Amino acid sequence: MPSPVAYTSGAFEPIGDRSGQELEQQSTLFYATDRAPATPEDRAEFYANRRGGPLRVGTAVVAMDPPVQTLQELRTLTTSAERDLDRTLSVRSVDEIGPLKVNTPNPLANPASADVLAQNSATFRREINQQLVRSGSRDAYIYIHGYNVDFAYPTLASKELQHFLGYRGAFISYNWPATPNRFAYLRDLETAQATRRNLRGLIEYLSSETDVQRVHLIGYSAGSRLTFETVYQIALMSKTGESRARLGQVILIGSDLDRHYFTEAIADGLLNSVDQLSIYMSASDSALAMSRLLFGENRLGQFSEVTEETRDNVAKLAAIDKLSLINVTNAEGAALGNGHWYFRSSPWASSDIFLTLLTGKPPAARGLERLKGEAAWQFPDDYPQQLTQLQ
Repeated sequence: MPSPVAYTSGAFEPIGDRSGQELEQQSTLFYATDRAPATPEDRAEFYANRRGGPLRVGTAVVAMDPPVQTLQELRTLTTSAERDLDRTLSVRSVDEIGPLKVNTPNPLANPASADVLAQNSATFRREINQQLVRSGSRDAYIYIHGYNVDFAYPTLASKELQHFLGYRGAFISYNWPATPNRFAYLRDLETAQATRRNLRGLIEYLSSETDVQRVHLIGYSAGSRLTFETVYQIALMSKTGESRARLGQVILIGSDLDRHYFTEAIADGLLNSVDQLSIYMSASDSALAMSRLLFGENRLGQFSEVTEETRDNVAKLAAIDKLSLINVTNAEGAALGNGHWYFRSSPWASSDIFLTLLTGKPPAARGLERLKGEAAWQFPDDYPQQLTQLQ
């Protein structure tokens, strides 16, 4: 993943003056998964490519090859636009704590004993709280991946995101049981729907059972559907006091969601349950263009030009509080490949995502601009220079 331009421009430095020992102590990567544990018959390592039922939590160790030898080398790797050495990441090991106790268990499931669940919950609570203290932040970040991946891939992506967030707070890779097969898209969409209760349970656990103040969600592609549906459930349940979830920034990237359904959720009060909802969009996302052909409707993550028919709706969208639409079409590196994974390929897009999570500031205070008559914010041509002028 290229270093975000906010760091390569010198506008921000995510590591600060912390020592190598401090960074190592703050680097615990958590995971939560409802994949089934891998058996000798499974090709996958650690967890299988199928549903497993209960939500299991633990920690993962990610190794870099070749490894970083010094703190200065790590700083250079983080803040340099060019790198003279190719490195790879791999999941070295996982340490499963076990199934997590949720507030309202599924009556048809067969979970572990109450004593085991209570012990697992206490252990996970202790480790999350220790990470919050070590990092000096009471924020939790959850990355919800897309389709066509195994357990390892989103774990590695989560490690990159955790690193560029400067190991702030507690970072959790939510590894729902997607299938590493490009032809399993519809199957994975259904699986994502089936796991939303577990994601909601994790958010509510962090909000009510740990010292976490705010839970931030980063949903990508098919995972943005899962993220959106979970937030929608939380919003509806909050109306009757059934949910105590404390959601902060919710970010949807390359979202394959029906636009009308999205506006219905807004009308139902979805934004009342979050600090801010940011939707990243692109006109060069060919994956969403294929999805549009499949479903026959424009997708939420597709950017389209304003027309006379949409002008009134654009003005209404621009006026909605707590909603930010971000057009990444012209961002450097956003059109690489199929234009769908710009949150990692574009140093501009990733920069804005990290600034959103780290600062909570509105788009104008992050160097973006919105043209008259537009609902979406965009990156100015001199975006790197704009960053250096921010306070």
